[in-house]
Amino acid sequence: MLTTSFFTKLLVIILVHRVVMGKFFYYFAYGSNLLKERIRVQNKGAEYECNGVLKNFLLNFVATPYSSRWHGGIATITEKPGAEVHGCVWRVPDEFSGELDKQEIGYHRLTVPIECANKTIQCRTYQYSNKTAPPAPPSPHYKTVIIAGAIEHSLPESYIKGLKEIPDNGYKGRVAVDLDVIKHLNQ
Repeated sequence: MLTTSFFTKLLVIILVHRVVMGKFFYYFAYGSNLLKERIRVQNKGAEYECNGVLKNFLLNFVATPYSSRWHGGIATITEKPGAEVHGCVWRVPDEFSGELDKQEIGYHRLTVPIECANKTIQCRTYQYSNKTAPPAPPSPHYKTVIIAGAIEHSLPESYIKGLKEIPDNGYKGRVAVDLDVIKHLNQ
């Protein structure tokens, strides 16, 4: 027969597990947050989970009023049958949800199925909200951060090659984000 003591111990185990493990959400990064150093600027608790693929979406770069952070077009995703966006899945503690929303100003949340090696994970991702924003090339800084994140997480070589072939806008100068990978550009 189960006793009150058993249930008390079980409750303690569950509570300790929640404190240790914490509550979190999965976030699919396809832009600058591919890079561990970048995502941890505002989301220190983010932990890499796996590489993944978002099917039937295409990576684009658009001009926005928020482009001043990077001095060029910023990444977004648009629906396109047959296209794929590669990225990585981060496990982000719930307490950083608001910080991620602030970082992704001008974007709205989407919940999307991300195909990882042996499972599909429902993830939060962000899509730029203005569907009529004109295309704009990224700055060399932003492009470098995205490519560095893709390399860091060993995304497919063909995908990395495609990222490298995206023309940048040639901006020279500083951007608002100071990361080791772009110190040589941030002068």
